[in-house]
Amino acid sequence: AQKVVLGELGKQARFKNIVKLEVDFDTQKDALKALNVRMQSTLIVYKGDKEMGRLAYDASKESIEALLAK
Repeated sequence: AQKVVLGELGKQARFKNIVKLEVDFDTQKDALKALNVRMQSTLIVYKGDKEMGRLAYDASKESIEALLAK
């Protein structure tokens, strides 16, 4: 569900430069550990190398849009 919302928001001019990376929860355990992700469907937003925030199990357009706007 997050992918659908991210796809929609990615069409907006203000989010056109966002880079999306996906980590597979079942097979990329080293990446999950490095990112301190403990739950599936965790969305993390960075600006440069600084984490701006994260959501877990939240696919609402409003929540994701607010996080991306940071």
